[in-house]
Amino acid sequence: EVLGHPEVGALLQAQALGPPLPPETQRGLESSCIAAVKAKVEVAVAQELQLSEDTWAEEVTSQELQEGLATRVTGLLRAHADRATQITPEFGMEMAQSLLGVLVTFLHSFQRKVERFLEAPGEATPPDGATTRAIALVNCCPPFRTLAERLAQVGHPESEELRRQAHGAMDKVTRICNHVLTQRLFEDLKPYFNKLMKRKWLTSSDAFDTIVMLITSFTQKLRPLHSEPYQVLVSELHRRVLIEYVRPLLQGRLVCTSAKMRARVAARLGDEARQLRELFNRLDSASPWLDSVVPRLRELLVLEDTAALQMEVGVLVRDFPDVRRRHVAAVLDARGLRSPGVRQEILGVLGALEPEPGPPRTRAFFSDLGGARPGRCLPFHLPRLRLGRPPPGTPRL
Repeated sequence: EVLGHPEVGALLQAQALGPPLPPETQRGLESSCIAAVKAKVEVAVAQELQLSEDTWAEEVTSQELQEGLATRVTGLLRAHADRATQITPEFGMEMAQSLLGVLVTFLHSFQRKVERFLEAPGEATPPDGATTRAIALVNCCPPFRTLAERLAQVGHPESEELRRQAHGAMDKVTRICNHVLTQRLFEDLKPYFNKLMKRKWLTSSDAFDTIVMLITSFTQKLRPLHSEPYQVLVSELHRRVLIEYVRPLLQGRLVCTSAKMRARVAARLGDEARQLRELFNRLDSASPWLDSVVPRLRELLVLEDTAALQMEVGVLVRDFPDVRRRHVAAVLDARGLRSPGVRQEILGVLGALEPEPGPPRTRAFFSDLGGARPGRCLPFHLPRLRLGRPPPGTPRL
């Protein structure tokens, strides 16, 4: 400030003056300042969180919660980081590292409070009230993520681990909020998923049409969601809906008894796969890789040539690395393929292509479809045996 004064600045050169304090003294003062700021800010953000938590049970809107908790906490941390950077870059880096640690501690506390609040048995909350509160809480995550990225980008060597912890806490908040948001939807969808892949499903689209209608109605309630949590929720919704759609096919609810029946099943699968693709495209799902799962399984029902079926299994494994032998075997059961030799030729492809267990969770699909379905009984009846009357005196079992 002195050098910036017009009468003084013209007479002095900053480079010629040198540092006003010895380096050891300056570092000691900086460390004391950082410690004092950290202690003060820790108390302040903890108080903000407590004040905010006291309002969660009330009819708080997403805007009120974000402008209250998220804005005040991020604003406080950002102000200290900005002032420190204006002094020296080195001081700014140390201050950013300290504030990132404060933010991580705050986010872990925020995560635990959100989990306790949303999982508490308490009084029954109307579905609309639970939806509003979950949206309000998850909408706090984007500002916190942005601040964590900003503080980590200053370049301190230990920032990456703290950055990872910050995002991990926000991921947990997002998951629990999304679970609350979608729980009621899947309870409503369950009876209609149970009607799929049965003989009536071949002649009536009522169950599937209701599924699409319920999903569309549900997503209209998500308009207050910010872009980032909305994308996460819709992508997970996309995955779970397709899992529940495919599940009955792998459970053996419908077994084709002729080529004509296979063609009818394949046609229905193709049409409904198209409708699901269009639905989630309208919802801006960030997981278009999911759209190919039903068409891939459909091909396993209609292809006739063994070599073509083997190739299709290879493509399925490439697109969905967590597919296993039991899943392909279930589709072969559904198409009515009983020949042991042909089945072995087709399933043998997986022996060379099946990857190691544990696919990345971001691309997991078949691993969430459970184990193999129970074996089917033989399609014929054993003759009833007539047992003679036991000799007199034979004890009864």
